[in-house]
Amino acid sequence: MTDQPPYLVQLGDAQTKVVKPLFDALPPSGWRVATVEYRKAGSVAESKVAVTMNDGQTDIVKSPIDMIRAFKELRELMASQGNGAWLSVTLTAQPDGKCSFDYNYNELPNWTVQPTNETYIEDLTKYPRPADQIPDWYPTR
Repeated sequence: MTDQPPYLVQLGDAQTKVVKPLFDALPPSGWRVATVEYRKAGSVAESKVAVTMNDGQTDIVKSPIDMIRAFKELRELMASQGNGAWLSVTLTAQPDGKCSFDYNYNELPNWTVQPTNETYIEDLTKYPRPADQIPDWYPTR
């Protein structure tokens, strides 16, 4: 018997750790949706938080450091399931607290600065994938 909670409980807790600092960084009212884009490969990571206000204007909010740390932990947890790590995630948050996570395991992320092949190889070494789950574009050597 293990002292660890079931994986889905751990996943929910890890997602909550991402969402809490996001909501702390958002305006208390006047917005209709917040979208977070987070990308990671090896030691390279990028994060962007865009908030669509009620008037339709989109503002960029500084990514909370606690949210970035929580994304790293979430990625580590999910990669522990043996299928490699996701490359990017889009988190969509509503003012009522409803959130959705969309994980990307296969598509080339929309990087501001593209990581080197070595960075991707480092990531694949740390989080191996079955050969049939490595995208064609992904550098392996």
